[in-house]
Amino acid sequence: MKSYYTFLSITALIGSLILQPSETQAQVTLKSISVGASYWKPSLDYWNNRSMLLDYNAGKGATFSGAIMPTAAIEVGIVKGLSIGGRVGYWKNSVSGNVTTGGINRAEKLTLSIIPVSLDLKYTFAKSATATSEPTKGPFLTPYIGLSIARYFISNDFSRQVAGNTGSVNETQAGSNYGVQVFVGAEKKLVRKLFLALDVRYHLGSYNQVVKTETTSTIEKVSLNGLEAGLSLRFKFN
Repeated sequence: MKSYYTFLSITALIGSLILQPSETQAQVTLKSISVGASYWKPSLDYWNNRSMLLDYNAGKGATFSGAIMPTAAIEVGIVKGLSIGGRVGYWKNSVSGNVTTGGINRAEKLTLSIIPVSLDLKYTFAKSATATSEPTKGPFLTPYIGLSIARYFISNDFSRQVAGNTGSVNETQAGSNYGVQVFVGAEKKLVRKLFLALDVRYHLGSYNQVVKTETTSTIEKVSLNGLEAGLSLRFKFN
């Protein structure tokens, strides 16, 4: 829930920047805003390969899969072809299972939320101008490449309910860490200033997870590496 409110706050901040007076927009050369959705599958290697999730469902285990992530972004032009931008997403997934230990049955669920916030540096390959008297048609697709510095805000919620017992456990942990993204994409004009963009990114990052048992406390490194691909609608101002 905290991650959801953080996502809304960051999206509201992007919206407030868009609604600033026109003088401010002119100074920073606002280029575009966009909303979209993408599929991201982070590695989450510790959770999927070494954690207590492997004991779920009579030893069959449970692993996190990829999930659809809504995104919002803003882009500011610097010089021809080069721009910077901000992008935020909200990824959420959960796993659950039953565990039997010493004749006691318990149901457990782990929900993981990740908010990746990135600062993008992007170069767009524009069509070269030619000397002609005929009207210039726009390219069918306009490709781009880029590099991002990202910060990942992570929250996990763990719950346990013991069968036939009123005892239960509910714990929440939260933290953040930095990472890098590399991306390529292309956009296609639909109508007037509205474009459809395909964006493919690879995330490089990780975070440290505190794991506690009744007698020990360890720190495990969890990988966020993984491929993301999605579509967005982009409204261009110039």
